[in-house]
Amino acid sequence: MPVVAIIGIGSDIGRELALRYAAQNWTVWGTFRTRAGLEGMPPGIRLAPCDLTACDSIAAAVDAFCREGLSWDVLVVAAGTEEPIGLFWECDEDAWEQGVQVNALAPLRLVRRLYPLRNKSGAPGVAFFSGSGTNNAAPAYSSYCVSKILLIKMCELLDAESSDTSFFIIGPGIVRTKIHDQTLRASGKSGHNYHRVVEFLGSANPGTSHDDIYACLQWCVHAGKTVIGGRNLSLVHDAWRGGGAALA
Repeated sequence: MPVVAIIGIGSDIGRELALRYAAQNWTVWGTFRTRAGLEGMPPGIRLAPCDLTACDSIAAAVDAFCREGLSWDVLVVAAGTEEPIGLFWECDEDAWEQGVQVNALAPLRLVRRLYPLRNKSGAPGVAFFSGSGTNNAAPAYSSYCVSKILLIKMCELLDAESSDTSFFIIGPGIVRTKIHDQTLRASGKSGHNYHRVVEFLGSANPGTSHDDIYACLQWCVHAGKTVIGGRNLSLVHDAWRGGGAALA
């Protein structure tokens, strides 16, 4: 059976991807920070605790993957945080740096350590997720935004440095996940985005569905390195649906 490894399986996107991969008879392995997002996981999914703010915890998670005796075909980075939210000048320095750590540096450390454990006989793919604010200014979200820009560039670099693995990043658009709770809690610091989130959550707009995220991810994996390697793909705006021949 093919193997998917999901960093941040307890996030809403990570959990939904795990359920869909499991339904397609993939072996699913994932890291989680707390068990709060693990309810309803089907039996057989392999889990490893991992605190992305602690290097020892990252190393322990990689050791756990090694003990499973697996080789991954798809590696998905679904962990992330929008915090700290607020103007750069007003954010706590340590919290700002920790945001970059959780969103970018720690996942890259995990990818680096898991990379040798890929299925070299296949066509392995590594998927990241980008977010809003990478093409324009998003005041109050600087830690989050620079982390996503770092990942966009790292996809280009890592793809160029790897001969057999595709690295790509997907911009999913706005998704109904619990990450928006962070903006709601920071209502006095999140600026105009607070009203945008309140309007979205109170509307009938479903946002990007998890089915679409899964389908786009699978398209990227099957498209392969020559098509998607190093790319920053917009799930909403790029023409990947229906086979994506023109986009390819």
